[in-house]
Amino acid sequence: MQNVENDEIAQLKKILGTAIGKMYAEETPLPKKEGMEQAIVFRVAVYMNELLKSSAFKELHLDCEYNKCMDDPKTTPNFKEGLRPDLLIHKRGDHSGNKLAVEFKGWWQKDFDRDKRKLKDLVNREYDYKYVLGAFVLIGKDKPEIEYFTG
Repeated sequence: MQNVENDEIAQLKKILGTAIGKMYAEETPLPKKEGMEQAIVFRVAVYMNELLKSSAFKELHLDCEYNKCMDDPKTTPNFKEGLRPDLLIHKRGDHSGNKLAVEFKGWWQKDFDRDKRKLKDLVNREYDYKYVLGAFVLIGKDKPEIEYFTG
């Protein structure tokens, strides 16, 4: 089980890293402009979608700003009011395919703690969602910084 999860983590990191790298290469002006977080997340998702088609995760869904757990709001004990991750690779309708949760913040923003706490909750093995990997992406002007979270 541990080797399977390690392989999944490696694959997820590669897909995310490749998609972010393509965004920096192809969308050069976006990271340099203040306030472009949503546009950057969208572009990363476009590149990820292509990569997912030929991956072990091709049957899963890639969603932006997905805030549902079945028909209810996605919540955790620390986020009772609900939470909405920037990007998810998951299976809609149940938790069996929860693979990757990503939060993005731009270089112009200062408070990252809330997003990191959200990712820690989403990968926590004691809570409902149990994502295999969480990733916090700090969008730098020229390159990203990525911090990973596992359960």
